[in-house]
Formats: sequence, structure tokens, C-alpha cells
Amino acid sequence: MAGISLIADDVVADVDPDAPDTRPRWRRWLIMFILLTGGIKTTLAFTTVVPALQKIAEHFGGKGDAVLGAQFVVTMAPAGMAVAGLFAGWIVARGGLRRSLFAGLGLCAITGLSQLFLDNFIILLISRFLLGASVVTVDIALTTILAAEFAGKTRSRLIGFRQAISSTGTVSTMLLAGWMVQNFGWRSPAWMFLVPVVMLVLSVIAFDRPIPAARQMASSEKFSVWQLWPIYLLSLLFSMAHTMPSFQMPFLLKEIGITDAVLISRVPALSAFISIMAAGAFAFVYGKAQRMTLVFAATLMGLGFIGVGNATTYTMILIFIIVEGSGAGWNMPFFQNRLLDRVTPQQRSQAMGLLSSSLFLGHFLNPILTAPLRVNFGIHGTFVFVGSFLVIGAGVMTLWIFASRNRNTVI
Repeated sequence: MAGISLIADDVVADVDPDAPDTRPRWRRWLIMFILLTGGIKTTLAFTTVVPALQKIAEHFGGKGDAVLGAQFVVTMAPAGMAVAGLFAGWIVARGGLRRSLFAGLGLCAITGLSQLFLDNFIILLISRFLLGASVVTVDIALTTILAAEFAGKTRSRLIGFRQAISSTGTVSTMLLAGWMVQNFGWRSPAWMFLVPVVMLVLSVIAFDRPIPAARQMASSEKFSVWQLWPIYLLSLLFSMAHTMPSFQMPFLLKEIGITDAVLISRVPALSAFISIMAAGAFAFVYGKAQRMTLVFAATLMGLGFIGVGNATTYTMILIFIIVEGSGAGWNMPFFQNRLLDRVTPQQRSQAMGLLSSSLFLGHFLNPILTAPLRVNFGIHGTFVFVGSFLVIGAGVMTLWIFASRNRNTVI
């Protein structure tokens, strides 16, 4: 990695990227470790509550749609991510990478651990919103660092590895959360937010210097942030679909008689596990398929959801989740890589902030937009509808890609 020198204002440094790296080897490896594992704390915003959705619905039942209320406990975090994404790029650029990283990790730990004792539903939702805001600030800071340090195939490979490691965190924490909910109650998974505390300590040790001047622009990087709206729109749509195994699956399983939190947690965990292998192969697939990578992702996800919607047994659901997860592992690295290839170094924080907003706005909108489908067509019909939408969308994208194959386009 390129050299980094200490300055007081903690902003992107104007140093020679080809200068020799004077940092000790252990610090370089620690930085790499933080960059690649940083996504794990984001997964905690979901995995610490998803296996507990049925129990949360019972705890805060009251009047109205208890299912929708429980889903809001999950989706207030992505709502915070979506709102904060609009401003986090500015905050990171003005406040500095390290200060934003440290403050974000600290707030993440505090709000995550608050699940252990908060019993007021509204205050819990506010805490979840602040959790999402802190998480996205940390993500933007870490992605900006990664983008400044690496480019080209190396960056594509690292983005894929980062997604794979994040999915590994999803699998392990989802399974652990399911076990904890089953044995110690719905609050217990919040103890996993000690992970951001450890990350904060490691980050204070590792990031004692600012980021070097970024690489030169490539010929494809000639788009303004606002010209990239197709990426933001598609990421929003894919993120709504991506959360189906987490947000909607517990209630589909309940319809076929499965209420065990451990069994519930295994479904999104399996989706994440398959995503790990898919994300690990992202650099190879993207290098060969380029834009068609997104078409493959949409097709596999769509077919998986259609299968889940028509499944009648737990085993059938697991089989189709494997199909879905094979495509789900590619969409996030695709959007990140495509975006970073098309903005200037000065635009990265803002562009990644808007990407985070679109991604997590999709998470927030999932229960809202699927609620009418669930009421009118049932939870099984909802999965079939979403899957059909993805398959049709894949066909439309294929036609667009072939029609624009000789043009330099955003997607």
C-alpha cells in the first residue's frame, strides 16, 4: 500500500503515492485487516434482530400490524443509513477520515448495545436509526481509504474479498444470534456489538496517518456524481430484493410451521454463505462478463425467490436460497466497483454516501412496499412477485447492454 504521512487536519494528504512506505509491516497488515473486515459491524445491524423478529413482534405486539412493527425494528437501521448517506460523504470529507471512523465506531457500539436495556419502542427505533447512521459513516470512511490505496483489478479483487468476509460475518453472527435468541431472549444478540469496540481500539492504533494522494483518473472516469443515477436506482431495487431472506423469510417459515429461531437464522445464513463464495469469485466473473455480471445476479436471485415462493418444505426453501445467494454475492461488489471507476478521487466520499443511501433506502422500503403484496397475495406470492420482477429486469438489462455495447455508459 502507498505511504501515508501524519498531518493534523486528518484529510486526504497530498503526498507522492510512489513514495516508499515507511510504516512498519505489522501496521500495514492491521490496516488491511480493518479494511477487509470492516463490513462485519454493518451486518450486526441486521443479524442481531432478524432471528428475533417473531419474539420482537410478540414483545411489542399491542395493536396494529405486529409483523410490520417488528420489521421496523430491523429497517430503522437502514433508514438511518439511507439518511446519513446523503450527508456522510460531506461529514467524512470535512471531519476527516480518522475522526469520522472513530466517532462512527463509538456511536455504533453505544447504540447497538442499547438493545440490551431499552424497553420503549419509539426510543428503540431512534436508537436503531442512529445505529444505521453511524454504520454508514464508518463504511464510507473505510471504502474511501480502500479506493485511495488500490485501483484496477486489485481493487476489484479486494472489494470481492471484503464482501465475502462481510458475508462470512453475516453467516456466523446470524447463527450465533439465533442460538442466543432461542436460549437467552431477543435482547441477548446485542452483546455482539462489543465487536465495534474492538474495531475502534484497533483503528486508533492503525490509522495514525492520513491517506495519500489518489491515483490519476482513467478514461472511463468522466461522469459527475449525479450522472450516476442509474447505479443508485438499480442498487435501490436490488437492495430491496437482497433483504427478502432476512426481512420476509421468518414470516414465510411461520406459515409452514417453523418458529424455531435457530432454524429461522439458518436461511439468511445460508444465503450469506453462498454469497461468500460468489463474492470471492467476483473479480474473475466481472473481468469476463463486465456489465452482464448484474444480469447473471438478477437472474439467479429471481429464480431463487420464485422457487422459495412455491416451496412447501424447509428443505426446498434451502435449495432455492442457494440459487438466490449465488447471485446476491455479486450485486454489491458490482455497484461499488462500477461507481469507483467513474468518479474522481475528490468525489468518492459523496458518491459512496449516495450509494449507501440508495442501498439502505431499499432496505427500509422493503417491508413498506411488500406489505400490500403480503396482505393481498400472501407471503409466498410476495416472493414470487419479487423474483419475477428480477427475472424480467434481467431481460431488460440484457437488451440495454447489447444496444449500448459500443458506448461508454454508466452501467
